[in-house]
Amino acid sequence: DSIRSLLTPEGVFMFEVSYLGDVFEKTLFDTIYHEHVAYHSVIPLVNFFSAKGMDFFAAKRIDSHGGSLRGMVQLSGGPHKVDGSITELVDYEKQLKLDKPITWTGYAQKIDALRDELVDLVTGLKNSGKKIAGFGAPAKATTLMYHFDIGPDIIDFIADDSPLKQGLYSPGLHIPVLAGDAIYETQPDYLVLLAWNFAPQIMANHQEYLDGGGHFIVPLPNVRIY
Repeated sequence: DSIRSLLTPEGVFMFEVSYLGDVFEKTLFDTIYHEHVAYHSVIPLVNFFSAKGMDFFAAKRIDSHGGSLRGMVQLSGGPHKVDGSITELVDYEKQLKLDKPITWTGYAQKIDALRDELVDLVTGLKNSGKKIAGFGAPAKATTLMYHFDIGPDIIDFIADDSPLKQGLYSPGLHIPVLAGDAIYETQPDYLVLLAWNFAPQIMANHQEYLDGGGHFIVPLPNVRIY
């Protein structure tokens, strides 16, 4: 109601939210935590804004936070026509069946299967004497580690290039967060990439670790070893 009151007849309200289509397709379940309390899709947003006397006339998928939606809204009957992006995303969401409970039952099963695959991998490596650490300490890492049952019995420490996180501990599990250079000083055999959505950049920044025989384990959207 406040947005509608502030908009002029020619005005446009632009917003950006986490996109449910990406949460589903890219298995972004680890973005679900208290900082991110809503995950939107186009179909209910069209209905919501229409009920409030506004037109949701354009939308664009963007890369931030692994997958977000940027939308534009005007007062009903405003100067902008509803463009093809809305129709395309509505069709896409219908194909995914995001409004069906069975879709999300399958999603949960997929996440659990990924957990089992990763746990089997890192447990086997640990039992064979390999040293394992984590890389990246984003907030999402807590969701991932708890649901995937990866704790201090598997990960010796977490390395992060941000000075703001170094010297701290992961919430609850109390895994120490060290500087990125710790991977060269301690030379773990494998690094579980907790900031997996930045995998290309992180691996490029630490090519020396790979060249020295180290490996990155990327847990999502499917388990991979580099």
